[in-house]
Amino acid sequence: MDDVRPAAKAESIPAALWGIALLALSPFPVSTYLYCYGPASGMGSALNALMLWSAVVLSFLGGVRWGLETREAQPRALRQAFSALCAVAAWVMILARGRLPETWVIGGFIVAFLIQWLFDHQTPDTPSRYPMLSTAVTTAGCVSLAWALEKAMNA
Repeated sequence: MDDVRPAAKAESIPAALWGIALLALSPFPVSTYLYCYGPASGMGSALNALMLWSAVVLSFLGGVRWGLETREAQPRALRQAFSALCAVAAWVMILARGRLPETWVIGGFIVAFLIQWLFDHQTPDTPSRYPMLSTAVTTAGCVSLAWALEKAMNA
């Protein structure tokens, strides 16, 4: 019971931080829209952008989580390893392109985002705004990837 802490005081998320988050998340819907509704000549580039941005954001989330874990007095080696694993999994999915059907790769990104989100909400002693921001990032990624998955399945 020594590692149980009182709940953090609720912090509001500054408007500037939401602005940065929206800008950082904009490649998800933009690349997905171009993949689904853009000219056929740009579909491949748009899907590349979506998958690369997914890998970058998953790596970022894993890095943030790893940083939060390293603040602990007794680092949790398994949790730290999992943070690195999500980033590695994202890049393995990028390298799997061309070897696996696109639908599997897109679905793999969705699964990785959801697993990362689940573990993000178990990280100890996080700032109170972190779960909301993590949820916003995960939602943007998963909705965009699901939209692209639907297109890839029906193409």
